[in-house]
Amino acid sequence: MQRRKLLAMAAPAIVVPAWFRFGEPHWFELTRRRVKLGVRRRLVLHVSDLHTSDGLTAEDLEAGLEMGLRQRPDLICFTGDFVTTTRGYDRVGLERLLRRAADTAATYAVLGNHDGGAWLGRRGGSASPREIADLVEGAGIRLLRNEWVVDGDLTLVGVEDYWSGELDGERAFGGAPEGVARVLLSHNPDAKGELVEQGWDLMLSGHTHGGQARLPGWTPPWAPVADKRYVEGLHEWGGRQLFVTRGMGSPKHVRAFCRPEVSILEFGA
Repeated sequence: MQRRKLLAMAAPAIVVPAWFRFGEPHWFELTRRRVKLGVRRRLVLHVSDLHTSDGLTAEDLEAGLEMGLRQRPDLICFTGDFVTTTRGYDRVGLERLLRRAADTAATYAVLGNHDGGAWLGRRGGSASPREIADLVEGAGIRLLRNEWVVDGDLTLVGVEDYWSGELDGERAFGGAPEGVARVLLSHNPDAKGELVEQGWDLMLSGHTHGGQARLPGWTPPWAPVADKRYVEGLHEWGGRQLFVTRGMGSPKHVRAFCRPEVSILEFGA
């Protein structure tokens, strides 16, 4: 009897951590939100923070991507952190995932702080984002590096990583058409303050992982942003809209009360 009681008490200490390690990181949640923009109706798949490193392979993420592609998006946006480190990541698998997206719909992307650059260079990774940039572009995705592109009645503006100090708002928005809806792709939502003088209607970001390991009812303590009001979801900010996805990847294979997210946004007036 005593042994049974001890086993019953010990079970949660074993099962719960195992779920956070082996269960929740693979329990993708498909979310749908309506975003009011003065454009024709279109479905946008927003993907961020794949983090194909540290043993996290593209195969671990395929179910999530396919969940999004089954919604038949008209447009796909990736907002950075394709890897955690530029060494030892699943290059072949990542390229396969990205090609799968690019073969489905027009696909655009920006890089994140883990994809190479000054921030990662200070932490032992590549000081140049060239390798990941080449991989993304080689998969058929239009990479926006402080630049803009027109897709139908929509202007997409992509900026470089905020933490690496390579973001250049004036260059990114320079010459962009006036009077049309503008969607800003920025890995880190904290960049909104630096871009407040630029004209944009909706900002798509990742970076936060939604907090990744959360305590129910508490502000996510580990979200890597200064402004913790915007860790996930769709928000109004200064008369504009901001959407932050929790991301699909799970660095270190951990998620706690924060499922990986496959985000579908419905644009329209």
